[in-house]
Amino acid sequence: MESLRRLFVSSLAPLSASSLPAEDEKGGHLEPTAMTTPKPFPLLALPNEIIQQILGHLRPLDLVELSLTCHSVRAHAVNDLLWANFVQENLPVPQSSPSPCHTWRELYTAHYPYWFLPRHKIWFADKAAVGNGLAGQLIFARYDSRLGCIEAYRLVAEVGRDHKAELWDWRPTVEIHKFSPKIRLFLDNPVIKLNLGDLSATRRLHQEVLMQREADQRLHGIRSMLFLSRAIPNELQDSTMSLWPPSIVPATNRVRNESPTMFKGEGHKPQHADQVCETNFRLRKWSEFRSQGGRSSVRMGEDVLTFSTLPSDCYIPSAEKPYQGIWVGDYASHGCEFLLLTQRSPKETEQQDVVVPGSPSTYLYEDYDQDGDTSDTEATTIETEDPPGCSGRLEAIKLTGDPHVPRGEYTWIAEDIGKGGLIRVSDERNFKGARIVRSWSHIAASGFRDGNVVLIMISHDSLAMYWKAFGHISFYTRVNIDDYLNLES
Repeated sequence: MESLRRLFVSSLAPLSASSLPAEDEKGGHLEPTAMTTPKPFPLLALPNEIIQQILGHLRPLDLVELSLTCHSVRAHAVNDLLWANFVQENLPVPQSSPSPCHTWRELYTAHYPYWFLPRHKIWFADKAAVGNGLAGQLIFARYDSRLGCIEAYRLVAEVGRDHKAELWDWRPTVEIHKFSPKIRLFLDNPVIKLNLGDLSATRRLHQEVLMQREADQRLHGIRSMLFLSRAIPNELQDSTMSLWPPSIVPATNRVRNESPTMFKGEGHKPQHADQVCETNFRLRKWSEFRSQGGRSSVRMGEDVLTFSTLPSDCYIPSAEKPYQGIWVGDYASHGCEFLLLTQRSPKETEQQDVVVPGSPSTYLYEDYDQDGDTSDTEATTIETEDPPGCSGRLEAIKLTGDPHVPRGEYTWIAEDIGKGGLIRVSDERNFKGARIVRSWSHIAASGFRDGNVVLIMISHDSLAMYWKAFGHISFYTRVNIDDYLNLES
C-alpha cells in the first residue's frame, strides 16, 4: 500500500526540468517545440475508472494530501463514492445516505478521527463512572444515522424476578440458582455522544471534546470530556507499568492508565495522525457545581477512565472455538457481571505458555479438594478423542467486576474442556447431556488455590458453574452483541 502511495505521489510531482521550456544562451526562453512541450501527468492519462480504483486503495489523509497537488487530482479525490466507502467500513450496518450531512465526505470529516468507536463496537473501562472503581464498565458504541452522531451506552444486566433455586439431582444439598438476565443499554445517560460540529476545525488530535447532554444544562452534575490516547510500544512495556488492558486480556495495543498529571501532558496525546491509538481512548470526568446564573463554578473529583476494545477474533465464535464470546454471569450478591470467554486450542496453549500466579495447574485436581471429597472431580467417563469444538483451554476474564475479583482478572479457567478434563457426561434431569469438566477459579482470596469448581457445559450459549465452596450452581449466558447495536434496542 505504501509503495502504491509513493508511486502515485511521485507521478504527481512538479514538472521536471526536461519538461520546462528550454533557455537560449542568453537566458531567454526558446519557442516551445514538440520536444519541449510540457508532458501531462502519466497517471491522469489513465481512464477515470482506473484512477478511481487506485484512489480506493489509499487512506483518507492520503486523498487529502493528493487533492492539494492540482485541480485535476482534486476532482478525483473528492469523489463522494470514495468517501462513502470510508464511512461504511466503520459501520456494522451499511447506511444508504450521508444524511443529515450533504455528502459522505462531509460526514466522514465531521467525526474524524473518532470513526474507530463504532468500528470496534465493544469497549471496556478500567474504572466505573461512579461507585466502586474496580467494577469497570462495558459500553457499546454505534452510529445514529438519524442525528448523525456517534454514541456509546453502558450495557447493564439485572438478574430478573424469576431468580429461583432448585436442588441438583446429583447432589441434593446443592442449590441451582436459575438465571434469566435482563440485558439492556442504559439509554438514559450516554457515556459518549459525539454530535456533528463538536470537533474543532484544528488541533483535533489534541482536543478534549466536551460531551454535551441535557443534564449539562442543570446547575450541578457530572461532566466528561473525550480524548485520544497513544499506545505504548511493546518493546517499552514492562511489569512496573500500569497498563490497560492487563496482559491477560487479548489486545492489539496497550496504554497507560495512571498518570500524575491526569494525562494532561502532550506526551499522552497523539502529535500526528500516525500516533492515534484506535483501540483505546480516555474520558475525563469530574463533578461540577455552579452558582445561580452559572457565573461561577466549582470543579472537584476529577478522574480519567481508560477504555480498550477487544480483537474480534477473540470473541466471535467459530466452528473450532464455539464457546468464545461476551457472556454475562450470575455472581449472587454482586449481581450480574460481564465476561470475555476465550478458547485457546491445545497448540495455542502450548505456544503461549499461559501462567497465572498461584494457579493450581501443576497440581492434581483431587489434591486441592479441601475436604478430601473427590467424588465431584473423579473421571467416570472416558473419551478417546475430543468432540468437535471441545478442546483446549477455556478462560473467563471479567470485563466488569467487584471488589473481590475486579475487572481485568480471571474468574475461572478450565484447563482442558476436551477428553483430558472431562469428568463425566451428565445423565441427571437438571443438566442431561451436558459435559462436566474440571476447572479452577478465583474466589475472594489470593491466587486460585481455594477455587475448587466444576464447569457444566450445557450448550455453546449456556454454561453453569458448581461453586463447591458455596454449595450452589450459577449460570452464564452468551450476550448477542448485534441485539444492542441497532437503534431500536
